[in-house]
Amino acid sequence: MMRETKKSLKTYFILVGVFGILSGIVSIAISPDILIKVFGVVTLIFAVMFFYYGIKLYDYLQNSPKTLINFVIIALAINALLCLLSGQIIYVIVPGLVSWYLIHNIKKLSTQTTVIENKK
Repeated sequence: MMRETKKSLKTYFILVGVFGILSGIVSIAISPDILIKVFGVVTLIFAVMFFYYGIKLYDYLQNSPKTLINFVIIALAINALLCLLSGQIIYVIVPGLVSWYLIHNIKKLSTQTTVIENKK
């Protein structure tokens, strides 16, 4: 397993946010299908939240890691629901694994932050 750092986790959240924002805007602007536009709006909302949490990641890791964990779980649940509605259940597996990995690393990095703060 890769060694995740606070900086790499922050970079991941910000990149997911940026690419999600671009993807959401393109989906909304280009597609004539209303279902794809709805998916684009949902993608845009979660992408902005990923970007925000990426910018504020250090604060959330230190003060409220449960908020990050809940956000990842909610994002996965919404993604799973949208995939079920569109009949694409296979697309839930990879985000599920990524979400598990994120949750694991959020827990690990938040406890490391707490331990370091307690030693000072």
